[in-house]
Parts: sequence; structure tokens; C-alpha cells
Amino acid sequence: MQIKLRPDQERVLQDAIRAGLVRSVDEFIDTAIGALPHFGAGFDKNRARLAGARIREIRKGVRLDRQGMSIRGLAHTGHKY
Repeated sequence: MQIKLRPDQERVLQDAIRAGLVRSVDEFIDTAIGALPHFGAGFDKNRARLAGARIREIRKGVRLDRQGMSIRGLAHTGHKY
């Protein structure tokens, strides 16, 4: 099967590889397909646990240097209430 990506999709893929989120195009595609709901399969508690562990592993060492601002604070920057 051939898959054609738009330039913006190619950029996202290459950024994910450079950031270490995935190691290859194949792993990116496997991860994306794995994120799709398996029709009729319902919620898989074990897959959810593994996904959470993977997210925690990816986050290790990721820091925001915004004068000590939390992620929540950063997300709300510029919001008018």
C-alpha cells in the first residue's frame, strides 16, 4: 500500500521522530492505528494502562521554562474571563 502525505502531515511526522516520540515512520503509523477505536471491542483497560505508561515515559525530562508557570497556567494565558 502506498500512502501519500501532504507537506504539513510530513512535517508533523518528521517532528515526532526528531522529538523522540516515535523512532520511525512505521512506529508512527502503528501508534496512530493503535489509537483508533477497535469497532465492537469496547474499552480495553490494559491498553489504556499501557498508553498512560507510554505518555508518562514520553513526558520524562520535558520541562516548560516559563518563569515557573504550570501547564494549566500556560494553557490559560491570554484567556479573558
